[in-house]
This record gives sequence, structure tokens and C-alpha cells, in this order.
Amino acid sequence: MHNFAVSGGFQLSNLRLPHPTLDFLRFKRHEEKAEDANFTAIVSTPVIIDNLVFGEYLAGNSVADIVAKIQQEPDMVEAHEFAVAEYVKGQLYLMQYLEYYMHRPRYFLEQRHLLPLGEKARTDLIERYYAFDEAVMLQYLSRKLNSRTRTYLPEVATKTGVPISSCKRQFENIKRIAKQSEDEEGVPLVNEIMDKFALPEPLAKKYAHILFLNINRVDTTKRCLSHFKFADFDFCASTLILYWTTMSSTMTLDDIDEPLTQHAQQLKSLLVENKTNFDRLCTAMCNHIATMAAKTPADAPAVNGGSSSPSQALLHVLETRNTRGTTQLRAVLRTSFSLVASIDASSTLRDVLGTIVEKIVDTFASLGLSSEDMELFYDLVAAEGALMLADTLADPGPSIQALNRTLTGTKLLGRRLFRRKPSLFGPLNKIRPT
Repeated sequence: MHNFAVSGGFQLSNLRLPHPTLDFLRFKRHEEKAEDANFTAIVSTPVIIDNLVFGEYLAGNSVADIVAKIQQEPDMVEAHEFAVAEYVKGQLYLMQYLEYYMHRPRYFLEQRHLLPLGEKARTDLIERYYAFDEAVMLQYLSRKLNSRTRTYLPEVATKTGVPISSCKRQFENIKRIAKQSEDEEGVPLVNEIMDKFALPEPLAKKYAHILFLNINRVDTTKRCLSHFKFADFDFCASTLILYWTTMSSTMTLDDIDEPLTQHAQQLKSLLVENKTNFDRLCTAMCNHIATMAAKTPADAPAVNGGSSSPSQALLHVLETRNTRGTTQLRAVLRTSFSLVASIDASSTLRDVLGTIVEKIVDTFASLGLSSEDMELFYDLVAAEGALMLADTLADPGPSIQALNRTLTGTKLLGRRLFRRKPSLFGPLNKIRPT
């Protein structure tokens, strides 16, 4: 078995030893001779934390399941089942004792007299205890962390195949982190989690993303989002925080960047609602694509197995001005700016992911464009739009920065949520990449 062992489990006992004579001791005047002396003996017994059993305990498996798994190891095949079961029970008692301190990780790290564990061993235990199954955590997204969600745990266990005790541990962990972080203001949530729970930065970021989605009730349960995994929503939360909130963002709506929303509204009026400027933007993008195509070798490999590059597919849509394609791309751009302009409204933030899929991703798919076309479109709008703003505004800096943040965030979200599986939209699936 794969174990790491530490000394611990101290037992203290007082031994009273009689002495017939203590003449060899010299006492001061105020001291008297004693007939005996007291000694304190410390007996140390090794404490072994079995990594295999600890992992199975966190997974919520029973004693019988753990015993069966241990007996599958080559050096344990002939071990007596009763002896192995007693060993496992002893390990589980130890882990139940440790679990109290896992709920107080910073205290566990600082009080080294509790168990003589090294710092790395302690941090490893904490990290493993707060690790989670992505399939389980996916079920907790968009839900309030309250007693009503706790009654949903049996259904979570059934859907994911994870034992209910493990589902409960993961739910209580996220609830504990949320409770201890909810009153902090002006401190990045990731830093707060790392400080209070001694978690590594990657895991702390995941918890911060989960809390951002849950506290702001970002809807991840829509049918158009049903086939996406936890990693997809984790990426989306990271993008929302990075591009559309303030630098000191925590998990509250107050940290949505208000200047950004104001600039986004102005950009929509200037670049989209103004038809003359939008036509100029389309012309500039067509010229840019034509220049790119002239520099591309004729024998360049096709994209996604197709016959034309993304730039040519997008150019074909942009060149047919005043048609369905250009109208829909204009609607896409309007939606992109409108999302950011009203992202400080709870209803907009709640539906942001569904809106991107239904109004942006599906629009590109209906035009026969790929995710690469969508990415190129946003890059061109950002580049050419910045040039237009520089020519139009006296102080274009803040507007150009808002333009880049708005379009980059939308582009990354759309690229991640570009559908790659059949959905309810029938014929649209035929033109999406597989």
C-alpha cells in the first residue's frame, strides 16, 4: 500500500517511583526530603495515514469496498479479511478525527502540536479534502447553497454515480468557503480563499468561479447549455471576471465594472446603431480580409477539412451588403455591446451564457460560419473599430480599451460555447464542426 507515516498519538502517564533514601540529594533550607519522586514519561506511537484509505474515505466508499480494493493489491492477496477490515476501521477513526480540523484548515496548519505532521503533509491533506468531482460540482452550479439544495443530494448522487457521503462533503466544502468569504470587501476572492483555507491557487480559482456563478445566479441549466461540462463553465466564469469586472473583483454584483458598461452603450450607438459607421466598418473588414487572402499561399491547407479558409467564408458574408448575412452580423454586434452595457443588471448576468449561445453562436452557425470565423470577426471589429475611434474621438483611449475588453470577452465565451454536439436546432447541426 502507498502510505506515508508520521510519529504522533502521544500517550502521557505519570509514574510514581518510591525511593528508600534520598541522602544523595542536597536540599535548600526551605525544602524537605521526600520519600518518592514524580516522573512524566512520554510514549510515542507511530501514526500512519494510508493514502489509499484516505482517498476511498473521501470518495465515500464503505469499509467492505475499501477492504476489497486493498486485497486486490499483489502483496495483500493472502491477507486475512478480518485483519484488513480492522486496519481500515482504525484508519477511518483517524480520518474522522482529522475531519474536524479539515473544516478549520488554517488552524490545522498553525497548531502543530495536534499531530507532528510536516507542513507539506498538512497542505496535501487539506488539498485532497477540498478537491471535488467536476460532475458533482456541475450539479451545484446555479443553485443556492442552502438546506433546500442539501435535500437534492440524493438526486446528485444518483445522477453522478458518486456516493452521497462524498456529495455531501463537497457541498459542505463549497458552502463553508462561501460563508467565510461572503463578508470580505475589497479583497480578491481567490486570495481570500487561499489565505483562509490554505488551498493552492488553481483550486482556489475554481472555488472562486463557482461562487461567482452561484452568488450571481448565472444560469447554467438551460437546454442549450445542457451538454457543456464543468470545465466549460469554469472557463466562462474566469472570462467574465477577467474582462467584465473590476481588478479587485470578488463575487458580488457591485464589482461589475460600471465605466465599462457605460462605454459599451456608447460604442453600440457609435459603431452599430449608426448605419454609416457600420458600413464603413464592414468595408474596412473586407479590405483587411482581402489583404490577408493575398498574403496566404494558394496551397495552404483547408480549415476543418473545408474548401475555403475562415477569412474567405466571412468575406463572402460581408461582401453581400444589405442582405440577411450582414443584418445578422450587425445584430450579433449589437447583442455583444448590449450584453456588456447591461451586465450590471442581475437578469442580464443570469442569462448571459444562454444569450451568447442562442443569439451569437447560433447566428454564426446559421450563416455557415465556424468558430474560427467568429473569432476572426471579433478580432477585425476590434482592430478596425479602434482605428475609427481614434479618428472620431478626442480621447479615444478609454473607449478603445472598453472595445477590446467587450469584444475579447464575448469572443472567448462564444468560442468556448460553440456547439460541437447535436442539439434541438436540427439542420443547424450539419454546418457545425464535429
